[in-house]
Amino acid sequence: MSNELMQVPKQAIADAKARFVDTAERSGPDWKAESMFAYQACANNDYLAEVATGNPWSLTMAMINVAAIGVTLNPVRQLAFLVPRDGRVILDVSYRGLIQVAADEGAILWAKAEIVRENDHFDYRGPAQAPDHRFNPFDTDRGEIVGAYCLAQLPSGAILVEAMPIDEIWKARDRSMAYAKKRKGSWVDFPEEMIKKTVIKRASKTWPHTNRLATAIDYLNREAGEGLVGVEAAVAAEEETPEIDTEQVPQKMREYLTRIIQRASETGLWSNARELVEERYQGPYKKWALKQLTMAEDQAKTVAEA
Repeated sequence: MSNELMQVPKQAIADAKARFVDTAERSGPDWKAESMFAYQACANNDYLAEVATGNPWSLTMAMINVAAIGVTLNPVRQLAFLVPRDGRVILDVSYRGLIQVAADEGAILWAKAEIVRENDHFDYRGPAQAPDHRFNPFDTDRGEIVGAYCLAQLPSGAILVEAMPIDEIWKARDRSMAYAKKRKGSWVDFPEEMIKKTVIKRASKTWPHTNRLATAIDYLNREAGEGLVGVEAAVAAEEETPEIDTEQVPQKMREYLTRIIQRASETGLWSNARELVEERYQGPYKKWALKQLTMAEDQAKTVAEA
């Protein structure tokens, strides 16, 4: 791709620098390296560069999320990628990336996700002992996929096992907005990786809490369209929740939300702000706070694009 056609993506990447550097002080990615990887990704993928040119703000935000989640775009490591999706540039974190984030934060020492097929020998031994999974890796006819599991070791040395039958995995796939509505996206292009990612997301609920891993999963579910939080059910529940006026909201809650919005405006980490609100509030108060966040985020994007 010519340098002229790369001008907009190059500027979009540069626009992320201040927020990236500030956020990366806590998460570790190096701006010089990650901006180079991002530039190379756009230069080597005409469609990605075209989407970035049409929606430069999405590329800027994807770069900021590289810092927020604390992953690298280094193509050799295959932890995260910039991908074009529905007219936006999205940061896609692989199952390897999720494991790396959890290990970096000390939640686990290591983890491994495996797919189980019908001709494998698989003996589940409970949630705290490695299963007996035997198969011939050179066999080209192991049968259909029947499930997957994630094996992880905690810093204490304890082993945690999470197993999911394929029916539960397909239910997670069917809640993906990209798959359910358009039959496209990672579930179509990389089904085995998504199967592993799904069981890792389930397993991570039993690991010690980490902010960066929670941010990564929240981002993938909401912004990347993986939708593993039951989007339709969540929308229906929200619609049934009664509205309240701002005057009915306690002053301390309004002050707290003002601080949250200010931080999100400065960093661009709106998914983090939503997570804080959803953990802290319930019912009509949560609905009111999320509405305020949405309006503030829309306003911030309008100002940035002006």
